[in-house]
Order: sequence, then structure tokens, then C-alpha cells
Amino acid sequence: MNRWKKPFVLIMSVCVLAAGMAFAPSGGAFGTMPKAAAASAGETSDVILVTGKGELTIAPDVAYIALAIQTRAATAKDAQQQNADLFAKLKKVLTDKYKIDGKDLKTVGFSVNPEYTYKDNESPKVKGYVAEHTVEVTYRQLDQLGTLVDDAAAAGVNRVNQVRFDTEKAEEYEAQVLEKAMLNAKKKAEAIAKAANREVGAVIGVSEVGSEFRPVYTRVMDLASAAAESKASTSFESGEVKLQATLNVQYAMK
Repeated sequence: MNRWKKPFVLIMSVCVLAAGMAFAPSGGAFGTMPKAAAASAGETSDVILVTGKGELTIAPDVAYIALAIQTRAATAKDAQQQNADLFAKLKKVLTDKYKIDGKDLKTVGFSVNPEYTYKDNESPKVKGYVAEHTVEVTYRQLDQLGTLVDDAAAAGVNRVNQVRFDTEKAEEYEAQVLEKAMLNAKKKAEAIAKAANREVGAVIGVSEVGSEFRPVYTRVMDLASAAAESKASTSFESGEVKLQATLNVQYAMK
């Protein structure tokens, strides 16, 4: 009977030893954090994530003016012909006096539509036709813009649908505003690192959150009404074009 006791003790000892080896951490002592988890925690604590913002305000260097000629006649053909004659006159003024290149003149709208009279208990009746031709003019001599509009009105333009002050150097200014956003991000990261008694390391990653480009627009102008209200020359305030950019930047922290 006693001969079974020793083997049983031996077997139990081996099992306990094996279980201890299986559950012991690779670091040796019980309670030590696994190396992978420790590395992950270290990496997280050594990173600064900030948002950088950049803004740039510039003077516009180009204007896009939408000039509309509207004519009325008893027939569609006559309305269209009158419109064509006035447009030819306008084009001559723009190209001869203001030296505007053909590529800077672009038709953005043309229509010929009937006009109706309405009476109670009667079907609408055609009273005539209206033709409208809208051309967008690209013009860079901003100090002469008011004079150009006055001469356009004299040539037959009835309405300025829109004036947009913009820049033709958008890519150049975009690069500048992104640089400003990066500098802003680094300044924030340095402040955070200093507060933590650390230093800013290399950039780990950058992503563009958003950008904004805001040209300046003016309201629609009825030139006939404007001329009746004032004898003064037309003038425009070009304002300033604004560019903004926002970046998320991730830095290592030393």
C-alpha cells in the first residue's frame, strides 16, 4: 500500500512545476507588465497631438465681372439682333479701349424668352420677347474697374450681375498659409512639452483638416437705376481675400 505514495507525490510535484512555468511572465517575477504592453504605453505617452491654424489676408489682384445686356422687341429675332449689336459694341470697348484679351471674355449666359400680359379670366398673351446675354470679364487693373463699368453701361450693358475680387496666385498663397499652420502647431507642441518637462521631437504625421478660401463678392447692380440715382462715377471697394488652413500634427516627445 505504501509503495503508491511516492509516485503520487512525484507526479503532483511535476504538475505544479509545469503549471508554474506555463503562467510565469517572460520578465521573470510575477506582477511584471508584459514587454509589449509596456512598449505600447510608452509610445502613447511619448506623443503630442496638436491642431495648427494658419490665416493669410491679401489684397486681390483680379476681378471677375459679369456684365448683362438685356433687349426687348416684338419678335424674338429682333430682340436677339438688337442684343447682338449691343454686344458687338461692348466687345469693341473692352478690347480696344481696355486691351482685354479674347480669352478673358467668356459668355456665361444667353437666353431669348417670351414676355406675357395677364388679365383675369383670359389666357396669357405674348406681348414681346426679351433677349439676355451675360459675359464674364477678367480684369486686372482694379483701379480702373469703375470706369470700365461706366463705359460698359454706355455701350448697352443694363446690369452687373456680380463682381468677384480674387487672386490668381492661390497656390502660392496656399503654401504660405500651410506654413503658418505648421508653425502654429509647433508652437503649441513646444508649450505642451515644456509644461511636461520634456522636449519636442520629430514630426510623426500630418493631416489637413480643412482649408477655406474667401474671395470678395459685390451685390447685383442695376446700372439704369444707379445712373438715375447718382451722376457720380461707379466705384468699387475690393476688400481683402482671406485664406485659412487647419492641420493635425503629431510630434514625438523626447
